[in-house]
This record gives sequence, structure tokens and C-alpha cells, in this order.
Amino acid sequence: MTKFLRCFPLIVLAVLAGCGGGSITTNSGGSHPAVVLQSIRVGMSNPSLPAGATGQLTATGSYSDGSSQDLTTSATWSSSNPAVATVSSTGLATGKSNGSATITAASGSVTGAAPITVTIALVSISVSPAVRTIAISTDQQFKATGTYSDGSTQDVTGAVSWASAKSTIATVSNTVPTKGLAQAVAAGSSVITASSGSVSGTATLTVSSAALTSIAVTPANSTVPIGLIQQLTATGTFADGTTQDITNTVAWSSSPSNIASITVSGAATALKSGVATITATSGAISGNTQVTVNTGNLVSITIRQGNISIAQGTSTTLNAVGLFNDGSTRDISNQVTWSSSNPSFATVQSTGRAQSVSPGVTTITAALGVRSASISLTVTNATIVSISVAPSITSIALGTQLSFTATGSFSDSSTQTITSNVTWTSSDSTVATMSTSGAKGIATTTGTGTATISAALGAVTGTAQLNVTSASLASISLTPATSILAPASTIQWTAVGTFSDGTTQNVSTIANWSTSSSSIATVTSYGAVTGQSAGTAVITASLQGISGTANIVVESATLTSISVLPSNPSVPESISTGLSAIGTFSDGTTQDLTSAVNWTSSAASVATVSNAGGTKGDATGVAPGSSTITALFAAPGGATTVGTTTLQVTNATLNALDVLPSSASITLGSPQSFAVKGIFSDGSVIDLSTQATWTSSNVNVAVINAQGLASSVSSGTTTITAALNGVTGAAVLTVQ
Repeated sequence: MTKFLRCFPLIVLAVLAGCGGGSITTNSGGSHPAVVLQSIRVGMSNPSLPAGATGQLTATGSYSDGSSQDLTTSATWSSSNPAVATVSSTGLATGKSNGSATITAASGSVTGAAPITVTIALVSISVSPAVRTIAISTDQQFKATGTYSDGSTQDVTGAVSWASAKSTIATVSNTVPTKGLAQAVAAGSSVITASSGSVSGTATLTVSSAALTSIAVTPANSTVPIGLIQQLTATGTFADGTTQDITNTVAWSSSPSNIASITVSGAATALKSGVATITATSGAISGNTQVTVNTGNLVSITIRQGNISIAQGTSTTLNAVGLFNDGSTRDISNQVTWSSSNPSFATVQSTGRAQSVSPGVTTITAALGVRSASISLTVTNATIVSISVAPSITSIALGTQLSFTATGSFSDSSTQTITSNVTWTSSDSTVATMSTSGAKGIATTTGTGTATISAALGAVTGTAQLNVTSASLASISLTPATSILAPASTIQWTAVGTFSDGTTQNVSTIANWSTSSSSIATVTSYGAVTGQSAGTAVITASLQGISGTANIVVESATLTSISVLPSNPSVPESISTGLSAIGTFSDGTTQDLTSAVNWTSSAASVATVSNAGGTKGDATGVAPGSSTITALFAAPGGATTVGTTTLQVTNATLNALDVLPSSASITLGSPQSFAVKGIFSDGSVIDLSTQATWTSSNVNVAVINAQGLASSVSSGTTTITAALNGVTGAAVLTVQ
């Protein structure tokens, strides 16, 4: 016993050494290496945890002697993100919300960690309204709300699958963007089901045989500022005393339609000052209201061309741009009233087309409501010297068309586009004919071969060569391939044909356009598509037995947000910058909505933003300061989604213009594209290709359009100049 007591301290020290202490030294001077904790491994049977559920983690320690030990209950536990997942002192993790977190176990200075992902699980679905009665041939939009394991709820109407128990009584759409929209077919009852996996919810839809007795259209006798959209609602009263929203099932009409247009879903667009009667009809029953269009939102008018001069016997087209109180700008050329102070010098048509009569000066005015703008139009006595026709040499396929441009050089050294003033002829009508009415300068092919296209004004003539080939159309592609619109908004489609010889050509104006559903989207003969009501349609362009298609979605039920890009841009005053609106939908997909949204500026004195076709989203600096630019998407039923960015307008001045390429050499008949970069006093560099004014020093060698595309006319050299705000840049173009 005494011997044991003498040895007891050594036994204790040995045990302590085995528990991870440092090296141990005995009284006799010997030492033993300590067994220390080297690492901790944290594990979990399933690292994905539903919100609201729990999962046990384990911590296993590895020691220097190769042994291991369960440290789950003795370790110190922590979570990198307690909002996503928490962990108890015993390693029990609890999912809190959707996301990721790192769970750490520590013992002294040694730690181990493991990631954990928390997901939210769908627990139940409720369908609303739970019970509903509607009349035959009307509809009802159902909504599905999902409840998740974390207690949150979410609109899942567009994500679930919809079904009707009795499709002979009522059908329900299972197609985006009209998911959950039930259509009454016959009297009776049907159960409407919304399901996702094994989770579902139901509602009861009863279809009555009650007859429609009257229709009320609201808002009644509304006033709508020009250019804006008013959503109208049709409410039906039935023989059993019930009422129902029948906006989407009535037939809408407007009279006169040039005052206000109306879509099949009841969205009225104010077009011109006046009063229009909007009527909703179902069978023999109708109701109506009046829409008064005024110009109270118009702040000012600008005639884009400013003071100009044209030669006697020529004409020019003027454009009126309206600035509105929401900071947006729109082309209102067809809405203003045009007038000339002295018609003996020049007249002006209702479209803004000014025609010279005799030398002199007249004031051209564009007026709308109480707003007006005027410019000075000078008619000179300059005479025509030469005419350049572009393109000078080109080849196109049989069965297509090509637009020619005529540019006149006059005795006062001025140049002018005179496409509408010259007389166009073709040397061989069996190869091509020229348009004599409407849009001038358009050649229509009639057979293969070569024809000389002539443009004559008085005794002066310019010519171009047109070669018509036997190449056959191989395919048609539409741009954009898919697009999203709100009701009453419009987007232009482009059809490009690819031919058997590898050439491509824009065939938008000669293709036959059609839509799979005119109740969802309509299309014009030149490819302009307008949204009518929620749904999906296919737009088709056909030519010579070949077709191209594109998808159009009219919706916004699933649009969750809009981002305006670039974020917080800056632009010098008097300069424009292009903005884009990118929509994000509930399924995570994105879509460019730049042409579909309505743009506004919070401070029109600082910046304006265009709603005109072709320039939508272009913001122009007016004066130094900041303005909030908003992109608004209006959905069926009046719901709206907005995105914003802050535009900073600086006082930077334009120092130089750099035209690229600085020199170019092309063969006769070929085009050449130029670009121009503006260099500003603050060091910024901006592409000004569409803002600068382009000219050619010798239009008999090459002409250049407003976008910087030069067309060769004859061999020689010309200087291409870009000008903006008194600053010029130049490049040399050689045509061989």
C-alpha cells in the first residue's frame, strides 16, 4: 500500500499526458512526448437542411498519437450566419432561412468547420378566391399562394401546374403568362387545382347560366394627357344580380380611333387632342365612356432640324419633338398642326413635309394645344449641278427590293437629299421597276439581269447600276428572336433574308407578316408588333415560301424587378447616352425591356429621356445636376414594375472628335462604316456616332448617312467629316 501511494503521482501525470498536456518530466529526469489535439472534423449526414428543421452535427478530434475522440458535446459551436442557421452547444443545427452558413467547432485553438445549406420547402398551397361564381363566356384569374417551411409565403401562380376537374365546365390556363386564368364554358361546377410536386391546393368554380344585362365602363369620362395610357375596366351586371369584371372578354372599340386607340384588353392610348368614345360590347349588350385627350402634360415643342435652307424645287421633312412633364420626349410630328407664314415661299403638309415654292424666307410653326415652336426656312435660288445615286453598284436577288438615295449638289456648294424630288426610272423594266408613288427611290426586281437606275431633276441626272441575280431565298431570321411587351406598347421587328449565294438582305418591307393570335399581339405589314392582352404569340415573316418566326410574350404577371443600366451613369450637357432596362422574372430569367417600358426623368431641366421609337431610353443632358431616370412596365390590370438609375449631368466640354477609321479605301459599290469618339474636358471618351452630323466633301465620290455609313458613288477621294457643338473631326475615304 505504501509503495502504491508513492507511485500514485506518477500515474496521475501519465494520465494527464495522455489527455493532451505538454511533455511530462519525471523526478528521475526522464521525459515522454505529450499527446495533443491536431485537428477537428465536423460532419453532418445531410448538409442541406430545410428551413425550420434541425440536423445534428458531429465533431471528431484527431490526436498526435493517431487516436480520435468524439468532441461533439465538449466543443464550442458557432455559426457564421445565424440568420440562415443557428447551432446549439451540443452541435444541433436549426435552419432559419434560405441561404448558406459555415458551422464551426472549436477546442482550444483548434477548429473545424463544415458548410450547411438551408432551403425552404413548400408546405402548402392556397388558391384564391376559394369559391367563385361566374357567367358563361367570362373568365376568372386564380392566384396560388405557397406557404414554406420557414413560415414565409409567396405568390406561386406562375410556378405551379393548373388543372380543371371538368374542362367541359371550365378550362384553366397552364401557360405563362396567363397561368391560373379560368374560362367559363358551360353551366356547372369544377374544381380548380394548383399543384407543385406532391403539394396542391384547390378552389371551386361555379359557372352560372345568368344572362348579361348591362356593361359599365370605368373610369367614366376620364381625361388622359396625350401619349399616355389609361386602363379601362368593363363590369358586367347579370340577370341574377351579380356583377363581374369582364374586361378581357368584351370587344373593345374606339371612335374616332385617331383620338384614342384601344387594345383588346381595354388599354386606351391618347393619340391626339379631342374626345373619343370607348365602347365595350358582348353580344347585343354594350357600354361606353368618353375619353378626353388633352395636352396638359406637354411642356414644350422643338423642331429637330432648326433653321434650315433648301433649294427651290426641293423639299424636306421636319420633325416635332415634344417634351413632357415627366421628363420624357416623344416624336409628335403627326400630332401637331403645321403651318407656313408665307406659303408663296414654302408650304408644309400635315406630316411635316415642307415643299419649296419660290426663293424667300418663311416661318414654319408646329403647334399643339397652347404650345408651339417655329423655325426659319429659307428657299434659295441655287440650281442643281449634279446628282449622286447610292448605292452606286449593287446586287440583289430576284423577288426583293432595294431603296436608293439621291443627293443633289447645288450651285451654292450646298448638298441636299432629294430622293423625294427627283424622277426615278429604270433602263429595263423587265429587270427592275421604280416606285412612282408613296415612298420614292424603291426598286422592285422583276427579272434577272442588269438595269441602270436614274434619278433626274430638271436636266440633271444621276445613275446607279443594279444587278439582279437568280439567288434563291434560303432562310429568314427575325430580330429580336423573342421579346416581351406590355399591352399598348409597340416594338419593331426586322426580317433578314439569307440567300443561296451567301448574301443577306433586309426583307422587312416585302415580307408578309402575320401573328398566331391577334388578340394577344397584332403586327403591321412592315413588322411593327403591338401588345394587346396577356399571352404568348408567334410572329411570322414569310417570303417566297420561306418563313422566319419569333416569340412575343405580352405580360408582366411574372416580372419581379427592372434594372436600369448602366448604374448611375454620367453624361456631359447636350450629349446623349443610351440606357437599357433589363427585366428579371420569377423564374430567374432576364429580358431586355428597353423598347417595352415607358421612360421618365425626374428633372427635365437637368436631363430628358426619349420614348420615341428607335431612340427609346436615350437620355440627354440639359444642364449640370442629377436626375432620376425611371423605366416603368405597365402590366395587364394596372400593376406596374419600375427600375431607376441616377443620371449625373456634368459641365464637361467637347474638346475633340476622333473619326475612325482615320482613312479607308474601298472598291466602287462597297460601303464603309465610320464611327466618331468624343474626347471631353474631364477626360471622358464617348461614342457620338449617332449624335454627330456627318458630311462628305465630295458627294460625287461618296455620300454618308446620319449613322456614319458611307456609300460609294464613283472613284476618287472625299473627306468624311463629323461635327458636333462646333467641333469637327475628319477622315479620308478613297473609292477605287
